[in-house]
Amino acid sequence: LKEKCFIYTMADKQSCAFRTTIGGQALIEGILMRGPEKQAIVVRGPEGLVIREEELKLIRDKYPILGLPLIRGSVTFLDSMVKGVKALMFSADFYPEEAGTEEPSKFEQWLDRKLGNEKVEKLVIAFSVVIAVAFSVGLFMLLPTFLASFVELWTGSILLRNLVDALLRIGLFMGYLILVSRMKDIRRVFSYHGAEHKTIFCYEKGLELTVENVRPQPKHHP
Repeated sequence: LKEKCFIYTMADKQSCAFRTTIGGQALIEGILMRGPEKQAIVVRGPEGLVIREEELKLIRDKYPILGLPLIRGSVTFLDSMVKGVKALMFSADFYPEEAGTEEPSKFEQWLDRKLGNEKVEKLVIAFSVVIAVAFSVGLFMLLPTFLASFVELWTGSILLRNLVDALLRIGLFMGYLILVSRMKDIRRVFSYHGAEHKTIFCYEKGLELTVENVRPQPKHHP
């Protein structure tokens, strides 16, 4: 990545802003922002903002073969999911628990004794990623394809089958988003997702990162 300098006039003064690629993810009462070399997590905790900045350690840097074409896409996707789940679990630690929270189950206590906190956390992250991928592929890819195959009972048109497949995928995806957005906690996460988009728009326009400059930016991803 090259450093680009943008000159713009603000109050008769010129400023030079460093530009880089950046993306983000909504968390529980916070966001994760990631650049090429670092990522930062900001969570609104009970006692104020909690900020955690860390260097990005990519698995393909340790194993160069995983950076080859046709491989690196899947590797990067899984690596991003793992880092995203870790950040989500980190943010959940600051989420105020409801009164009367139950004690850990016997199974959870047994896992903690046998494996320890660190190994249990890795197990939960791995399980979460596997379930998320399986759910996404099953619900949004395999299920529509399976349902669209019944079109062949009435017609042999490949075009019609592909059209039905596409409409089912769009319908399932939009239906899923509409349903989960009705959940109070998820709707709150979606709000942070919109705030993340607003912040990136503000940054890419070379504006100072203030609430006043971020608020009027669009919340929808291009």
